[in-house]
Amino acid sequence: MGEMEFDLRLLGEMHPFLAKSTAVELAYRAAIGLGRHGHKPGVHLSSSQSEHEKDVLLWEEAADEASAQLDFHKVTEDAAEAIALVFASVANGWTILRRLQRWEFADWLLVDRENSRVVTEVSGVDATDTGGGRLREKILQVAKCTASIIKVACVVELQPPRLSMNITSNAS
Repeated sequence: MGEMEFDLRLLGEMHPFLAKSTAVELAYRAAIGLGRHGHKPGVHLSSSQSEHEKDVLLWEEAADEASAQLDFHKVTEDAAEAIALVFASVANGWTILRRLQRWEFADWLLVDRENSRVVTEVSGVDATDTGGGRLREKILQVAKCTASIIKVACVVELQPPRLSMNITSNAS
């Protein structure tokens, strides 16, 4: 059914309210996280939300030694956010309004094409979300958020690159 491209280099353009420095840093850390598994730009991204047979991730590669000064876990988290935010824009047409705070039970407040608010909680795992346990945790977490009736829990696995997303609405 075709192909979608998720280009991490365009993160800042996709989300104009995202600070340019943040967009660059998230994309850079995604390159490091994907690179540590030997992935190259153009790798297949599988997703629970895409109807396309061949979705690909694109990015600018980072040097092998780039991760030496960075926290392994933080790279995984930031890589997941970069991939999830690019996916949200390309696949769903969502854009960032603002970063949510820890007490709000989600990471990002986005807006969809109809201007409805969408709260999104993103989690990253370096390998696989065995049995979907992390996704279930994130679904329960984002359910506590009161900033929107549309709630998204997303888990990004770096090996293999895979995105699992659960979208719920409390609309009556």
